[in-house]
Amino acid sequence: MENKTDRRILRTKKAINGAFLELFMEKEFDRITINDISERADVNRGTFYLHYIDKHDLLDQCIDDHLNRMINSCTFSKFTEEKVEMVEAIEALKSLFIYFEENFLFFSSMLSNKKTYAFRERMLEFLSSAIQKKIHIQGINQNMDKELIVQFMASAFVGTVESWILNRMPNSPQMMAEQIWTLFERNDIQ
Repeated sequence: MENKTDRRILRTKKAINGAFLELFMEKEFDRITINDISERADVNRGTFYLHYIDKHDLLDQCIDDHLNRMINSCTFSKFTEEKVEMVEAIEALKSLFIYFEENFLFFSSMLSNKKTYAFRERMLEFLSSAIQKKIHIQGINQNMDKELIVQFMASAFVGTVESWILNRMPNSPQMMAEQIWTLFERNDIQ
């Protein structure tokens, strides 16, 4: 029998996460206290500690949760195939950008807070791994260091996403997906 999480627990965690993200937009991570989070979420400190060890644990769980949901929102399975069709790739990237758009508060909080390197680093690790599997070291990439290309493309992608989010998403997810796919194709990452 599957264990389902009690709705009250889900509501409490959602309130704590929401309060944390609001506070994260207002002040530096180091200045946020458990009291701040508890008061904003309208829960007592004991309730906070039932779910999280400390604010670092809350941050880690927030990041893990969003990265997992980000991965699940995108049909990344298509990227494990030998060669991805352009339409499928653009749709997968579009779903990723839609996820960013729908979770703007989280991503803008993570990317605008200078002390939060963990999120950016985890996103880079994930993308580096995905690009590593897809890059071709022939043709245009011949005689290039594979690791250098992977790091360059992953950093460029994360930087582009970061700029798009911090500039309040001036382009549509569809346009972003098409442009990113074109850049991947130009660098023989398909």
